[in-house]
Amino acid sequence: MTTQVRNLLPELPGNIISVSFLLASFLFLSLSTPSGALTEVEVNPVPSPDGAMLLIVDGLSAPFVYPELTPRALDGNPLEKALVETLPEIAGESMRVLDVRAPRTFTEGGHSVLVTGNRKADSEMVSFRDASIYDAAHKNGYLCIGVMEKGDSWAVCAEQDALLRDKNNSVTKLRITLEEYEHPPDNVNVPPGLIKLMNEAAARAPGYTASKETRDRYSGYNRWGLDTACEVIEYMAEHCPDQDYLLTVNVGAVDLSGHYRKNYGYIDCIESLDADLPPLYELCKKKNLAFILTADHGMAFPTADSKGGHQSEKYAVSDEARMVPLIVHSPGVKTGVLEGKYGQEDIAPTLLSLLNIPERPRFSDGEELFEKDYANLKVILQKAGSVKLLEGGSGRVNNNGGKDGYRNEDINGNGNEGGNENWKELAVSGTDDEFIFLGLEPDLNYKLLVSEGGNVIEKEVFLEGDTVLDLTVVAPEASKNREPTGKGDAPSGDSGDLSRPPVSGLGFKHFVGYLLIGLINLGGLVLIARVLKQ
Repeated sequence: MTTQVRNLLPELPGNIISVSFLLASFLFLSLSTPSGALTEVEVNPVPSPDGAMLLIVDGLSAPFVYPELTPRALDGNPLEKALVETLPEIAGESMRVLDVRAPRTFTEGGHSVLVTGNRKADSEMVSFRDASIYDAAHKNGYLCIGVMEKGDSWAVCAEQDALLRDKNNSVTKLRITLEEYEHPPDNVNVPPGLIKLMNEAAARAPGYTASKETRDRYSGYNRWGLDTACEVIEYMAEHCPDQDYLLTVNVGAVDLSGHYRKNYGYIDCIESLDADLPPLYELCKKKNLAFILTADHGMAFPTADSKGGHQSEKYAVSDEARMVPLIVHSPGVKTGVLEGKYGQEDIAPTLLSLLNIPERPRFSDGEELFEKDYANLKVILQKAGSVKLLEGGSGRVNNNGGKDGYRNEDINGNGNEGGNENWKELAVSGTDDEFIFLGLEPDLNYKLLVSEGGNVIEKEVFLEGDTVLDLTVVAPEASKNREPTGKGDAPSGDSGDLSRPPVSGLGFKHFVGYLLIGLINLGGLVLIARVLKQ
């Protein structure tokens, strides 16, 4: 049928179909609203990594690798620790958090808590809008890449732009597949060269577990994930140096060893992983990536010579199943040991804070582990405009009955005695519809003079920490991310205002464009009918 259509087209006068197609394409390109970008304005220098590598070692229990802790079996007897050399070296250059506990000691639950910052999270919550670290990363132009072996629940997979995963979750029946998912913004795409690299890595995977020796198969399973992560980082540094990205790597053999190789096989697999870590860690330092090592849950053993578990009640209450390591190396993070009791839900807001991403997962009830001596302010406009940022005093603004720390004024300074006389200008942006002001002093008042579509309005905010000021809603509010939404509650149906700005009306230019496109499509249908009739 294609050949018949091509033979008939020349008979149509003036090649109308081609002209119609070109005209319609031109109208779509010229009349549609262009997608905005994110403009960074560095008011003061801030430590800023070019991305992050989140390494999740499935089933790694902190008592087996932390020098201060002693692992014990469920019968109370002490267990042998893993003899690790690399992890202590990495920890010596990083911040190691001593007591981090997983509230849900199974793979899906642990990964869900990790990426949402919510203690009760499951796969369904991960799938909700603005619920994960990946949603926040995408909003700030990040590419999300995954190298998964276990922990690949459907929701976590669907948050990635491109990922490799073991569909069988099996060392002996390894089956790595490549998957791609579309996420906004549309101007951030997975490079074709990266897809080619990931396909090649998937094809090589079976060779890592081909040995007849059990120890080599399990260590090879982990090594494939680490090697592939290094290849992804090298590619992004060489071919996409300006593209920020979040790389999530899950290595699964430690968990599998605990289930099937007993306690001694478990610590043997940890030791093999420890020996394979240096290339990845050193590469992250070299390429200015934040390096975060943690686990979804730990592993407990009934006795010294038994297979382990972590999900059933007898295991889940133990320190060995609940305590997970957390080692963070990133620009601006001090070295040392952070004592105190923390939760796995604290990792998500901490990771975003390290990347200077002001957004926090929508239902997070975690807290940032490391205090910064600066804050970032993100401003979202309804349409392209510019922003002038001014700094005021340390006293909290008088809101006249409004939301704490927020005031809306007109350009004449109504509601603020003295207008703009007592404000110091800090920065003036270019033209865009999203801005992020980096390196602001916290606990101060700030004023924004927003020029948008010929109008100038004023907004004031008291900046306690990283904040998002969304001016696309009818009644703008400053979202202070240190006060999480949801507090562990299940999402409710009345939360649409948290995620959806109001739909603006169509301008005359858009109306005419859509009308012309509709007429052209109608004409195209008539021509197609004539072709089919002939």
